[in-house]
Amino acid sequence: MSVAILNLLQEINERLKRVDERLKRVEAGQIRRIDNNTKRRKQYNDSRVRRDQGMLRLPEKNMIKYRDVRLGPLFRRWAETGITFGREDRPEAFFTWLVHRWNCCTYLKKPITFSGSTFRVWTGTHRMSTGPRDLMGYSDRRGAVQLLRNDAEFVDFQNRPWFNMGWNYAVLYPVFNHMLEIGFDELPERFRRCIRLAMGSFGEWEVCSGLCWDPNESRENVNRMLKKVGTDLQVMMRAVYAGLRVVGRESPVPLPRPKAD
Repeated sequence: MSVAILNLLQEINERLKRVDERLKRVEAGQIRRIDNNTKRRKQYNDSRVRRDQGMLRLPEKNMIKYRDVRLGPLFRRWAETGITFGREDRPEAFFTWLVHRWNCCTYLKKPITFSGSTFRVWTGTHRMSTGPRDLMGYSDRRGAVQLLRNDAEFVDFQNRPWFNMGWNYAVLYPVFNHMLEIGFDELPERFRRCIRLAMGSFGEWEVCSGLCWDPNESRENVNRMLKKVGTDLQVMMRAVYAGLRVVGRESPVPLPRPKAD
């Protein structure tokens, strides 16, 4: 066989390979389009189902700080569930459950999503990217909230949006007020302490004699209190983090056992 024929066959073979590669790319693109269309249809159908179930549209507000008046009936129901968690002395589980119910089971779209290593908070017009440390001061490598070594750390600690007139006031506080009406003060001491600490200054939990937990106290007083309740605060922040990371509507924690008659 002549060299010319071999070269021609080789050229034809190379062209066929290129055609095959193009066909594969076209086919992959079609598959991606089909998958994307399927996902969009599923999202639309899921959204329609959620609307039928009474789920709400996200308001044009910063969802960390906004108290949505439409949640009034839910606050009462969440409080009732909180009491059942309290009877079992499970403040962390209640917090994870509550954050999940608010974030995954209340609105048509999640107020706070997670992508990569950061949370993305709906602000009313767009999603703001923030890490767990910037959001609430949480670091999973710590067993307790660390003492504040200087004024910069102190200011940073005070301005964490989750606990600075944030979710603790917009969502947790009205739930807490309902819990007070239905037996909160009869619950175990640890449960009451952790919930009140998570509310910041609104919780009015006395840590030292004559000194209630308040991030707006002096750095010296805050550090005095952190020596006593830093572990509890870390536990509650870990519970928030766990609740925000959940995907789907299934409860991330075991629900309390029904109360025996």
